[in-house]
Amino acid sequence: MKYTFKKNIDINEYNDFIKQTPVLSFMQQPNWANVKDNWKSLRPGLYENGVLVGVCLLLIRTLSKGITMGYVPRGYILDFKNKQHLEEFTKGIKTLALEEHCYMVKIDPNFCFHETSILKFEKNEDINIPITLSKNNQQFHQNLLSLKYHHKGYPKSIIKTLQPRYQMMIPLIDNNLKPLTEEQVLKSFKKRIRSYLGKFHKKRGVFYEHTKDTSKLDEFMDILSSTESRQGIHLRNKEYFKKIMEEFDAVLFFGKLDLNIYLEFLKQNGEQTEEIENLIKEGNDILTLSAALVIMPFNENIRISEYLYAGNRLLFHKLQISIGLVYDICKYSIEQNCSYCNLGGIDGNLTDHLSTYKSRFNSIVMEYAGEYDLIIKKGLYYPIDLLLPILKKGYHLIRK
Repeated sequence: MKYTFKKNIDINEYNDFIKQTPVLSFMQQPNWANVKDNWKSLRPGLYENGVLVGVCLLLIRTLSKGITMGYVPRGYILDFKNKQHLEEFTKGIKTLALEEHCYMVKIDPNFCFHETSILKFEKNEDINIPITLSKNNQQFHQNLLSLKYHHKGYPKSIIKTLQPRYQMMIPLIDNNLKPLTEEQVLKSFKKRIRSYLGKFHKKRGVFYEHTKDTSKLDEFMDILSSTESRQGIHLRNKEYFKKIMEEFDAVLFFGKLDLNIYLEFLKQNGEQTEEIENLIKEGNDILTLSAALVIMPFNENIRISEYLYAGNRLLFHKLQISIGLVYDICKYSIEQNCSYCNLGGIDGNLTDHLSTYKSRFNSIVMEYAGEYDLIIKKGLYYPIDLLLPILKKGYHLIRK
């Protein structure tokens, strides 16, 4: 076999390859480099007898003069079972890393150690679920270890790794990998939230919209800023989200309330109307209460929609509009032939508020393999590896 490693392959050839990969993260699309434009990026590729067999999006960050680190988010994209391909690709990455002054290259591959229904954790119930991201995981893991990749262990905290090791996904396929209908997905949710969806919302004036129009980002940012203020956090600015919408097949989802319809409902049922009447007097007819930004998948096999950022106003909380928003995203994802709707990262102890909220949809808990470091310069790696978690500011630098 003749192997050739190229430092930066043609973007169209890269896209043609990743489109056929079984599972793909948007962070391995070349577009991600345009969003993370504070990192240098390369698209290395491995050829076997002239045929492309492995690629990745390699991001490179300067830490100080003459010292950089490489990062491959949710990559490589190759057959991890094929140890020869993995070995040849690793050789190429090492050579490339030395050229780019990287003291190490960190990867967090797009495979899982475990896929488990949340009901197994909550009630010890055995539920048949699709198994797609954890097949052959031990072979993948051992092949990486045998090539001297340093596995960073099994942290559960969402902040201990660059990408969350634990995520919750709503399955849109059954355990035979056949697509589910909207009704089947709805039926899979916990009973206590199903009652809010459909007639309950319609009678009260709740409705949902989605758009790819970047001019609607101001509306999205308004909801996001409400969440940031309430939780004391800072997410991203408008320009960042605009980049995502320009670079990806990204969709804004909104959950809204028609105040006049809701007012009539409250009057008919003898409930308090003062709050809603005041809002109408202020010139409000439609109020946006929930919003999310979702990236739709690029590949053609196991397709995962990514519920990336979301926010809510704490008005009329009993309407549970955010639950309907997630269901609306699921319905759209079904139309786009998705296998999962990824609700995003959670803490591995399953006790954080994100886990509590996302468990309402009887989601699957995906425990990813985590981070593997390919050490290029041992003399730098171990001191930096020791100091980065201590120097929080430094660790935050490479998360950006």
